Amino acid sequence: MTDRKPIVPSRVIPSGQQLPAPVSPPPPPAPPAPPPPPDWWQGGPPPAAPPPPVPVDVHVTVTIEQGGWLAVPEPEPGPRWWQRIRWGYNLALAFLSLTLAGPWGALLASVRDEESLAGAWVMAAIPLVVLGVLDNARRVEALHADPDLWLPKFRAASVRFLLWAAVLGTALTLPITTLIYALTGVKPA
Repeated sequence: MTDRKPIVPSRVIPSGQQLPAPVSPPPPPAPPAPPPPPDWWQGGPPPAAPPPPVPVDVHVTVTIEQGGWLAVPEPEPGPRWWQRIRWGYNLALAFLSLTLAGPWGALLASVRDEESLAGAWVMAAIPLVVLGVLDNARRVEALHADPDLWLPKFRAASVRFLLWAAVLGTALTLPITTLIYALTGVKPA
């Protein structure tokens, strides 16, 4: 840096004259024209395969609002069926129905002994099915009736009484004999 030379101007432009425009480089050459598209009947190269799909992680949150003045609230769950059994009512009806279960069992036993075991089962099953359906209908009728009405309750109790008589008469007469016949192969004479 000790060797300093003075700057010598290459050209002096007098005041009031315009400065010369800077020299610009020549423009780049134009790109070559694209080849003409092939005719449709010639086929040409197959199109390029699309890029592989990019995995997208989508999270969807669904919110269902149950509110407003038109929404019906969910009913409170009632007690389960085994909690609704009225044990005292059913035991009293079962005990009282033993008065009819004895004659019904004797009738089934006479059919079993004189006719056939299958005939006794058919004779026992038909009233059980009819009384079961009727008991369900009368119970629902009594449940939805006015609490002050006694006739629907009486009808429901009488059908339940008959159902208990049919169940106990059948249970005391046919299953044990059927099991003995099945295990031993003994046929009634």
